[in-house]
Amino acid sequence: MISALGHPLIDYVLAALGGCREVSEVIVSVTGSSPLTESHVQSRGYQTICAPGDGHDPDLHHVMRLLSTAYVMTVPANLPLLSSEAIDEIIDAFYQAKRSSMVVGIPESDVQEAILDPASVMDMNGVQAMPCGVSIMDRDLALNQLCAEPAYLVTDLEDFAVDVHTIGQLKVAEAILRARARAESDPH
Repeated sequence: MISALGHPLIDYVLAALGGCREVSEVIVSVTGSSPLTESHVQSRGYQTICAPGDGHDPDLHHVMRLLSTAYVMTVPANLPLLSSEAIDEIIDAFYQAKRSSMVVGIPESDVQEAILDPASVMDMNGVQAMPCGVSIMDRDLALNQLCAEPAYLVTDLEDFAVDVHTIGQLKVAEAILRARARAESDPH
């Protein structure tokens, strides 16, 4: 399990989700290749669902079949900069969009500045952006492959900009987390 500043990356995400107005339940999807993550989140009181490990889309479909909520929000465990406020903004934008699904992306320029690999840059509302892994969808429509074209929300919030997959990305995330901690402790 990867840590930033001594805390598992997933703990940052779980803390952000825990402080959201609209998130009523957090369930962590794991696979057979993530036993440390599974035991860690279970020891913290979170429910887990074991996906088969067949890839993002098949695993998501598997997990969604086991859920009963009307809407599902997916949030990768490797976004340690997330805040509750940023997630609440995404949820508010989803409600305002009145669509069956929403994909959150960050502008390609932000991806490059954060030394991330812009592997899946696509057009989102006329902006070249990369999905950050955060999405919201109507569970029943998604399971039946009836979701229309998703709404896209392109945000330049740094909360979504550092998706940790490499040591370089981890160092970027840790530098930002340190700067945030200094800013919070500075009384001015």
